[in-house]
Amino acid sequence: MKQYTHVCIDKNDVGLGVLKQDIHQNGIQTARTRGIQLAEGSVRLQHDIHVFLWDDSAAGVRGRKGIEAAGSCFLVRVMWPHLTKSGKFISGTLKGDSGHNGPPSGVSTNGAWAFQGSIPRQYCYIEGFDNPEKIGFEDWRSGRGWPMH
Repeated sequence: MKQYTHVCIDKNDVGLGVLKQDIHQNGIQTARTRGIQLAEGSVRLQHDIHVFLWDDSAAGVRGRKGIEAAGSCFLVRVMWPHLTKSGKFISGTLKGDSGHNGPPSGVSTNGAWAFQGSIPRQYCYIEGFDNPEKIGFEDWRSGRGWPMH
């Protein structure tokens, strides 16, 4: 199972701690789920109904690091069996995010992927919040998710 990375950016200056706590409580939610109205162009590109992730390819790491370099962000690692790429005989849940060329579709050419919907907390490792010593880390790392209490 592949691990993907979501870069959570504090665009509204609410504080990284507040955002980490929100993801801890709710997982990674789409803008629509959170009730955030995006600009018309972003809605046309379906940015309101997708969560965006980076893979571990060279292009994906470069793209993610470019966003990280701007600061005011943190990473959320995602291990979820439901995140799949399309193959010869299956339709995957991940679509390539080619930027501003249209809604997510096909294979990613830049290491960026879009998942239509929200990602449950159980499958998220929030950097600076979770740690490998936390009970259930091995379950998360294997893709079974954190034990929910």
